[in-house]
Amino acid sequence: MALSKTALDTDVSVHSTFASRYVRASLPRFRMPENSIPKEAAYQIINDELMLDGNPRLNLASFVTTWMEPECDKLIMASVNKNYVDMDEYPVTTELQANHILVLLS
Repeated sequence: MALSKTALDTDVSVHSTFASRYVRASLPRFRMPENSIPKEAAYQIINDELMLDGNPRLNLASFVTTWMEPECDKLIMASVNKNYVDMDEYPVTTELQANHILVLLS
C-alpha cells in the first residue's frame, strides 16, 4: 500500500516551479498538450515529479542494494538505445543475454 497520494483527477494541470522559466502556461497532466514545449521544460517537469519519489539509496525496507558500480551505469547508458526485441539487428546482445540466462539457470 502506498503511503502517499498521487495527483488527483481534479488536479488536471502540471504546475512546475522550476520549469516556469520555459513554460508560462500550465500544462495538462493527463493528456498531450496542444502545442510542443521546449525539451528543457519537459525534462524539468518530469525530473521535478520524480523527485517526489523516495531516495533508492535510503530504501532499507526492501532489503535490496540499489547502488551499482559505475561501469554498470556506463554499460546501461551505452545500450539504452538498442531494441532488444530485434535479435537480428543486435546478435551480440542476444548472445550475451542468452549466455547470461544460462549462467543464472546453472
